[in-house]
Amino acid sequence: MPNLIRYSESDLRQIFGGVVAPGASGLLDVELPREVDVFFHAYPIEAMSVSAEPRRLPIGRAWHGVCEVQIDLANGSVWSVVPVENSAPEVTFMNSDIGNFVVFLRYMAGMAALAETESGRAYRERAEAVRRELVAVDEPATREGAWWSAITEEMVEMG
Repeated sequence: MPNLIRYSESDLRQIFGGVVAPGASGLLDVELPREVDVFFHAYPIEAMSVSAEPRRLPIGRAWHGVCEVQIDLANGSVWSVVPVENSAPEVTFMNSDIGNFVVFLRYMAGMAALAETESGRAYRERAEAVRRELVAVDEPATREGAWWSAITEEMVEMG
């Protein structure tokens, strides 16, 4: 996944007006891809600002731009937030932390590339193997109702 963003401590301090929130500190340890197919488009640092309540930091858009990806500033978990007209947004758990989110993006980029070259049983078997690997990386992110659960299911069914 070329074209990566690495946020610096000074970048994050600018956003927070001083001390980096504990949940956002994980951004200092990862290189976030600027774009991963339809799965993710990162915001540049200039476009990032802390949401009021609940305190989250939007870091990009996902799934064809439909949802905003946000980090919970208390615990570092990653969430999908979809605005709903005249209602509260739809908020869905994505990953336990930003590091796991980046790992999932890498796997999904690989599955998308695989879907272009393989099909049928061979593709489904490899996609199922990837799904098992994702369970080992961040099991809560693969549970029914979690954002990645639906995405991986869709990717497996593509074959």
